[in-house]
Amino acid sequence: MKIAIVEDLTKDSDIITAHLNTYFLNTYVGELPLIYNFNSGEEFLLTFAKDSYDIIFIDYYLKSLSGMDTAYSIRKKDPLAVIVFATASRDYAVEGYKVQASGYLVKPISYEDIAEFMSAINLKKLKKRRFIEITSGYQTIKIPLRDIVYCDISGHYVQIHTNTFGMQRSRMSFSELNQMLAPYPEFLMCYRGCMINMNHVEHMSDLTFFMDCGERIPFRKKDHNEILKVYSEFLFHKVREAPVRKSR
Repeated sequence: MKIAIVEDLTKDSDIITAHLNTYFLNTYVGELPLIYNFNSGEEFLLTFAKDSYDIIFIDYYLKSLSGMDTAYSIRKKDPLAVIVFATASRDYAVEGYKVQASGYLVKPISYEDIAEFMSAINLKKLKKRRFIEITSGYQTIKIPLRDIVYCDISGHYVQIHTNTFGMQRSRMSFSELNQMLAPYPEFLMCYRGCMINMNHVEHMSDLTFFMDCGERIPFRKKDHNEILKVYSEFLFHKVREAPVRKSR
């Protein structure tokens, strides 16, 4: 989860950051958000691009370029990013609807405020939007994370095996790919040069993962205990996050 905080007061930015980290520790064990802090709307917009962030917290009363003007600029590039205003007053809450703001938090912002907001938005929907961007040949391709089954290396190329787009090759090091996928707990390194998306594991037997695409991904015996621990924790949290079915 990539989150931006556009706030010119360091104290307030630190408070939001701390509350978000606590929320993810309590709610999504094994996954911490990637939080980026910006001191002004101008600084944020210099590097902002569509799909850069899942959630953007903006101080309404920013100096120079206002929070609302910053939000208008965001909406021109990204109609789907979740925008939430953080401010000292609710006086302009109605204006937030003009940029389709998802929330309006009044300072001082408590942990309960953050937890209530995060619980109200559809994090599962946001997770489905996640993707990585790679260069394959002369094309730049966006690959949804949910579609990646496993990744391996062949010579100077990484190979990304997907259920929808087949195999995509990109001339990059495996460590570069690993850095791109490291923030997402569903990816597990089986051995050097190979990682799997645990969401696509049908079952695990001895020293092998059986993937839903029919591939078998082995791992080393010496890593068995650690891999089993990570996979078991992943399954536990996946079950915990699953919706409860009502009995008839």
